[in-house]
Amino acid sequence: MSQNTYAAIDIGTNTFRLLIAEIHYNTADKGYSLKEICSERIITRLGEGIAASGRISDISMQKGLNALETFSQTISENNVTNTSAVATSALRDAQNSQDFISKARLQSSLDIRTISGEEEARLTASGMMFDMEAPEEALLIDIGGGSTELIYARNGIPVHIQSLDMGVVYLAVKYMNDDPPLAEKIHEMEKEIADIIFSNTASFDQRSDNGACLIGTAGTITTLAAVSLKLTSFEHDKIHRARISAEAVRDIFSRIALISSAKRSQYIPFEPERLDIIVPGTLILLKLMERFQFDEIIVSNYGLREGIILDSFKNEGNKN
Repeated sequence: MSQNTYAAIDIGTNTFRLLIAEIHYNTADKGYSLKEICSERIITRLGEGIAASGRISDISMQKGLNALETFSQTISENNVTNTSAVATSALRDAQNSQDFISKARLQSSLDIRTISGEEEARLTASGMMFDMEAPEEALLIDIGGGSTELIYARNGIPVHIQSLDMGVVYLAVKYMNDDPPLAEKIHEMEKEIADIIFSNTASFDQRSDNGACLIGTAGTITTLAAVSLKLTSFEHDKIHRARISAEAVRDIFSRIALISSAKRSQYIPFEPERLDIIVPGTLILLKLMERFQFDEIIVSNYGLREGIILDSFKNEGNKN
């Protein structure tokens, strides 16, 4: 095993993700290469209920701790030289986040670092662009369980970052309690999403032009890519760098928004835990595309984990 074997854990509001990879700096082209060794994800719904109670529930906490223990075992089996566990929206918001962090340290020997929304966006942008040719101008979006990150990048370098207090888990808890969902609740959710977007994104108008492209990551967007491509299982090579039109996003939303989860599973035959949150996630994406008048989105199956590894590698002085 290479001495440059790094592990990154993304402790998200909905999903915990582990990536173990070798990373190298290439002196010839002054770039970085990443060789994946192991990739795992476990849906924990850590943030479910935080908006109402302000706390991580006992059930969600135990699911999260068990997931980290599983990841820790995988890490120990792969001779990892550097491990970074990063927490995002749920642990930023929860009153008992320190309790979770302390228990995780005891149960899995992992030291968790909670990062700001802006730091999350910076790392996510770095990861998303890891193996893509950087466009001159791009709006990068990451629709998460507890927040949505917007990053305006010029030649791959983030120049403006905005973290929106709007995530799929929180919205699902608030508006998706009926199965099938109530039309009035969907309309209320649409209004809340639109209000948040339109009241917090004016600063992006001065930065983008007609040549900018839209690039997105995280579970909602990769799932929509799979649905658009009519895949019956998650296939990285087909999903990564796929393009989804705004028309396709609008069509998927119209088909899945007001039907039962059982019927929705016919469109999304994998990850049944995503059957409720896919509705608010799709609506967030649709409203963002309408807000910035994008006709299509480019899908990246990379994001925060790759950004964490790259950042850790650079911080150890591996830049040249």
